[in-house]
Amino acid sequence: MSTFKIRVEGWFKHLGYFICEHRYKTLVVTFMMVAALSYQMRYLTLDTSFEGMLHPEDPQRVEYNLFRDQFGQDRVVICTVKSPDLFTETNLKRLKSLHHDLEQGVPHLDEVNSLVNARSTRGEGDTLIVEELLKDWPEEDIDLAELKAYVLSNPVYRNDYISEDGQVAAIIVKPLASIHDSGSEGVDDLDGMSDFSDEAPLAESAVDPEKPSARRHFLSKEDNKEVVGAVNEILDRYRGPDFEIAIAGGPVSEEVYDHQMKTDMRFFTLMMLFVVLLFLFLLFRRLSGAFLPVVIVYSGLFSTLGLMAICKVSISPFSFVLPSFLTAVGIADAVHILAIFYRHYQNGESKTEAIAFALSHSGLAVVMTSLTTAAGLMSFSMSELNAIGNLGIFAAIGVMLALLYTVIMLPALLAITPIKQKKITADGKGKKIMDRVLISIADFSSGNPMKIMIVSMLVLVISIYFTLDLKFSHHHKNTFPEHLTIRQDEDFMDKHLKGILSVEVVLDTQRENGLYEPELLKRLDALCNEIVQIKDGDMYVSKSRSMIDILKETNQALHENDPAHYTIPDDKSLITQELFLFENSGSDDLERIVDSRFSKTRISFKIPYMEVLETERLSDDIYHRFKTRFDGVADITVTGMSPLMGKAVSASIRSMSRSYMVAAVVITLMMIVLVGDLRLGLLSMIPNLLPIIFVMGIMGAFNVYIDLNALMICSIAIGLVVDDTMHFMYNYRKYYEKFGNAPQAVRETFLTTGRALLITALVLAANFFVLLSATFTSTHKFGFFTGFVILMALVADFIVAPALMVLVVPYMKKLKPVYNFGTSSPLRGRVLDHAGVGHRAAMSADVSDRSG
Repeated sequence: MSTFKIRVEGWFKHLGYFICEHRYKTLVVTFMMVAALSYQMRYLTLDTSFEGMLHPEDPQRVEYNLFRDQFGQDRVVICTVKSPDLFTETNLKRLKSLHHDLEQGVPHLDEVNSLVNARSTRGEGDTLIVEELLKDWPEEDIDLAELKAYVLSNPVYRNDYISEDGQVAAIIVKPLASIHDSGSEGVDDLDGMSDFSDEAPLAESAVDPEKPSARRHFLSKEDNKEVVGAVNEILDRYRGPDFEIAIAGGPVSEEVYDHQMKTDMRFFTLMMLFVVLLFLFLLFRRLSGAFLPVVIVYSGLFSTLGLMAICKVSISPFSFVLPSFLTAVGIADAVHILAIFYRHYQNGESKTEAIAFALSHSGLAVVMTSLTTAAGLMSFSMSELNAIGNLGIFAAIGVMLALLYTVIMLPALLAITPIKQKKITADGKGKKIMDRVLISIADFSSGNPMKIMIVSMLVLVISIYFTLDLKFSHHHKNTFPEHLTIRQDEDFMDKHLKGILSVEVVLDTQRENGLYEPELLKRLDALCNEIVQIKDGDMYVSKSRSMIDILKETNQALHENDPAHYTIPDDKSLITQELFLFENSGSDDLERIVDSRFSKTRISFKIPYMEVLETERLSDDIYHRFKTRFDGVADITVTGMSPLMGKAVSASIRSMSRSYMVAAVVITLMMIVLVGDLRLGLLSMIPNLLPIIFVMGIMGAFNVYIDLNALMICSIAIGLVVDDTMHFMYNYRKYYEKFGNAPQAVRETFLTTGRALLITALVLAANFFVLLSATFTSTHKFGFFTGFVILMALVADFIVAPALMVLVVPYMKKLKPVYNFGTSSPLRGRVLDHAGVGHRAAMSADVSDRSG
């Protein structure tokens, strides 16, 4: 063993003595630290929005914020009413009453749109009349059959306010994009977790001109919750068997997701605690073995969450894995110390000596595995996504806090906790079943190394083959299980209204009155008609909305309502005059899609829910079409929540891929440093990579798509798998240097580190399998495959790693035995060849009784 490692282990041993001597002072200091950080959790926020995944200065997010400042909110609440015949007096009255109640009862409201106030444009002589469709009804009689025919024939209404079959009517509730800061913060109780308030800087238009000092903020989680809650409360008063109501849209799905995520997190916290306590108790058969690791784990977790609150970093869809991950790391660190402590304590050593030996034996390995895991996680900090970057930073901080509490707090807790000694009898009758199982596995793996490696390489090749079939697919609707109402309502609206999402395009001519040019408008009209024809499987555009619709309606109305004049005028002055007349008609529809200088306009393309990368592909296609048609004429920006989702997911894939590569390099280098040999360090990556590739191959073979949550499987697996392998390699190297015999070193490693590896693998796999009870299907996938990776990693460390060491180490001349057996050693006088063949049976009885 190198002088450095001997010195470090000696330092850890002295640390153990020091902590035992100052146990109470140590606990007071550490508990004060934990309490101070945990208290900050009350200020922790939640942000599951896609814009929140991006850095505040990200160009896509900045463009989206500017769009919302200029044109308002693109995320709307859509309510639909279904009836066999909507165009009856009774149903239309209920629809109108519902519309007005929503206008009066929903907070933070910009506008409500439906057939009730749908724009009706007509001409009477030279007069342009723009009014609400049902403005004077029922006070004035109306022919309902004629109304139905008019509505179903109007392209502006169709698939926005009414379905093509006329049985589904929609009410669109549009919240404000931003509201005035009130100076107060709402607090929601999720163990101190409040909701997210987007504090990203708004554009200059977000300042109230009448109150220069008053700032506004984009609609927060709490504001969104109020909007959705008020809409649902009103809808409940109108629901009936002949008046079926559904509700969907971005604000609704976000509120449902947040609510279910909070509910799941509460449940998982309790269930994981129960599972950890149960498994640790069953495996250690001691209350201290169950409760002390939990104290360490939750101290690290709460401290990390408190630091996130202090740094104003919100819980995101990515950081939801933090509790599971930090539980895994904390349990692994604590169990490795406890396994050695109990083994020596029950052999008659004093508690102080057992604590000092446990730190000396496993302290360096725990430090190295923690540093490796933290370094790998820090590679995520360079991500294009703010959410992934924050996950990497705070997960790494959490790992180091778990390390700190393990080597400082755990020994102090052991020192003050009454623990009964359970001595092992000299004849070996007290040996646990676990020891016999571990020895059997050690004998199998070290006795059949060539066969094991041949099978392992075959599994690796087959897994790589199927891994190439892996596909990424993140579909928003698939996040929700089919039994949830939100999923059913979204499917219903996609079917009857041809989509409820949009891709937003901003066309900026950069000159005042630039939108009056006939050539530009005709080019825009032709392009909109072209884009509406896009269809590729589930990807399609159902309709467009723009100033072109208003201009065509106005031109038709001023030409005696003749449908032949539903066109764009050729004369610029006529276009200017018609749009001027429309502006003065009392309607504000034009103001919502054109700026005051008539230099910039908004074009909305309606799309259904689709696979997120398909949304990005569609957005890019739309951008390139606009860029080609208006190159040198106008600046083009494609934005909106849907394109933002596509960009965020695409960036997450790129970021994760780069981070995995960086993490793999960093981990390999640290593995080489730990084992002290280049070739051995490189070879040790085989049992690290095999379980991950194997699980990825299974996913590819069974057509299991990789989504955003599934991307996290590798990040969790890399940390946990490498930790286990590093513990094995570190202790194997130590015992090989001590005995000079590979099978003997495998046995000793299994009886010490192997015990901890087995315990942690079973606890952590069960911990992740708890996620199978989650609401979201993507969480089921994450929980199952992460737990499966952990079990496969245990198999690799118990079967593949020992076989690899037995095959390779005897040919590595650098690794020479340095242990000098004393006269009392049962192995004194025996000739030990490196392979150990011929002596395995003779050593079996000796090794099984060693204390390790």
